[in-house]
Amino acid sequence: MFPALFLKFMKLIIKQAKKELKKLSKEYSGFNNVIVDDWRGYCFIFDTSDVRRCQNKCRSCILYKLLKDRRGGKFNSGLLPANKADKKIFGQQNYLNCKTLEQYSRCYLNFIRKIKNKKELIKELRLISNLKIIYSRGNKVGELEQNYKNFIFIKAISQACSSKRKVIKKYFKLYSHETRPWPGAG
Repeated sequence: MFPALFLKFMKLIIKQAKKELKKLSKEYSGFNNVIVDDWRGYCFIFDTSDVRRCQNKCRSCILYKLLKDRRGGKFNSGLLPANKADKKIFGQQNYLNCKTLEQYSRCYLNFIRKIKNKKELIKELRLISNLKIIYSRGNKVGELEQNYKNFIFIKAISQACSSKRKVIKKYFKLYSHETRPWPGAG
């Protein structure tokens, strides 16, 4: 997708996500951090008080009850079920998008370890640079987002083999010099 079209598309996704989060916030007050990311389609990543104490007893979880029947078109505000293979890579939660910030960064890092070619690696690095934190309780969203992305890149560099490290460093250098805010930032 061309950069101008991508930015326009992302602006629409973020607008829709913020609108949906506003509705959800009227029914649920446990949000700590909320990310919008392209994980099997654009969706929320929920870091909530329920997620932080999750024991995979979803039927008794307030967040689960709120989201279990939600779906979407270009943006999915519902839950993404995790299969056995997902759980090996991304953690034991029953849903992929129930993750604390720390757990979600590990998802990226675990997946980067599994990547076998440069094209796939660059695609994953772009996903990191394009994720958007749209809510954070008690934090400046823009600052948290930048620090979070930098943390993932730096950790990926430190854990990578030499060929991957070189690609990640080069991408991070380009990414860290971008000064354009993400559409819908604020």
